This record gives sequence, C-alpha cells and structure tokens, in this order.
Amino acid sequence: MFQDILRESWVYKEIGQEYFEQGIEQGIEQGIEKGIEKGIEQGKLQGQREMLLSFVQKDFPEVAILARQQVDKITDSEILQGAFLKLVHVQTLEEAKQIFFDLDKSDEKH
Repeated sequence: MFQDILRESWVYKEIGQEYFEQGIEQGIEQGIEKGIEKGIEQGKLQGQREMLLSFVQKDFPEVAILARQQVDKITDSEILQGAFLKLVHVQTLEEAKQIFFDLDKSDEKH
C-alpha cells in the first residue's frame, strides 16, 4: 500500500524519469561505441582484402578470380594477414593457388 502511494508521488516519477533518460543516454553511447568499433574492424578487413588482391593481381593475375572469391568470404583479419604473409614468399603459380584453396579450408574451421 505504501509502495503504491510512493509510486504515485511526483518525486518518485521525477526520479524514475531521470534514471530512464540516463539509461537511454548510456544505451545510445554504448551503441555508438560498438558501431564505431565494428566500422573500424570492417575497414581493416576491407583494407587487408584489397592489399592482398592487389598483390595477387600484380604477381599472380592468373589466380585473381579465385583469390577474390576466397578473400571476400574471410571475416577474420588474422587469416587474411596470414594469407598475405604466405603469399609474399611463394615462387610459383601452384603455390599461390594452394594458399587460396587452403583459405577455404581455414574459413570452414571458423
């Protein structure tokens, strides 16, 4: 009974509104932060993809289509970085192809 009376008071409503507004503000701030973080990660991934594909186009244009298909599916920046580091050391077209076939296998694990 006392709680009902308290809930109907202007003080209770005012405090409740204040906490409600703070909660909304905090939620918006957290949402913006997560959105920025996700945008940064997506930008990083896209940059890694383009760097790897540029290298492929320059040194192994014969596998550019395969590379694009595989690289576009990868969502882990460490996998992309690892593929690039392997690719800079290959000598033959077959070695380059194998890296992209292996990418398909490593993506299935994640």
